[in-house]
Amino acid sequence: MGPNKDTSAPVRATANALIGQLPRETWQQRSFAYWAEKQLNANDPWWRPLSSVVVGATTAAMSALLSLGFRKVVVEDLYKLTDVLEADRNRPVVTVANHESTVDDPVIWGIMPRRLRWRPEYMRWTLGARELLYMNPVMNAFFALGQTIPTVRGDGIYQLAVEIGLRKLNENKWVHVFPEARVNQEAQLLRFKWGVSRMIMEAERTPIVVPMYFSGMKAVMPLRQNVPVPRPNPFKSTLYVKVGNAMDFTRLIEEWRVSRASLAPEKAALLDREVRIAIAELLWDSVNDLKAESAAKVQALTEIYDK
Repeated sequence: MGPNKDTSAPVRATANALIGQLPRETWQQRSFAYWAEKQLNANDPWWRPLSSVVVGATTAAMSALLSLGFRKVVVEDLYKLTDVLEADRNRPVVTVANHESTVDDPVIWGIMPRRLRWRPEYMRWTLGARELLYMNPVMNAFFALGQTIPTVRGDGIYQLAVEIGLRKLNENKWVHVFPEARVNQEAQLLRFKWGVSRMIMEAERTPIVVPMYFSGMKAVMPLRQNVPVPRPNPFKSTLYVKVGNAMDFTRLIEEWRVSRASLAPEKAALLDREVRIAIAELLWDSVNDLKAESAAKVQALTEIYDK
């Protein structure tokens, strides 16, 4: 989500206002603004059937890719996510995970059960790089219907993508975020950005947060290759996915809201910053713990199938 921007008087605008400010001079700009508005509201009668086709077909294709293009796929505790999604809940869901390659999403969602794939209300909304995904009118339509929210790296936590993410949370949807905000193929997780913290803090109902960790995608899509295309190897590629226990930030958010209510704007902004940092650190710890718990199994998979 780009560098964390933190000022004492942040500029905030509603999603509708931000869409209204989008340029509309070229065909591409008009197309982008049109799909941003349609995605924000997602209430046209044609939206759900078309979104169902895009999300369902893409997820089914990724499931086939995992079956045919990988030697071994190991998924642990997926029920910790699906049980939350399918529960009779009155709260939205946020998932967070590490980010190994530019194709993590949609590939990793090939693990989702068939019963959910064609029902967009049970599938994730996610934040994706606008400069890579929203490049022409056809891609605008595809990724908008595919529930991928256009994100501009460097525009901070008050950008349109975060506002759309908040709208989806307020509609009780599932929003997935890669809080490292860029592909990271190094051994250490990057510091998590604060956009996801803001969404958790400002959602009307505090989301249920489910951390995830996966390993194997960086071998399929290395950063440094002459032709940037995925290269799964059905004789060698492995993918390991682990889902963690749900996290509940309700008490922290309630305390934050009570505390800031009596503060002057400058002090409230400082408190906001502190809580954003605290939530980002807790999320980082949860994903890093999953990574540590998974290390032995990931190593075993690598040793077995790299021979």
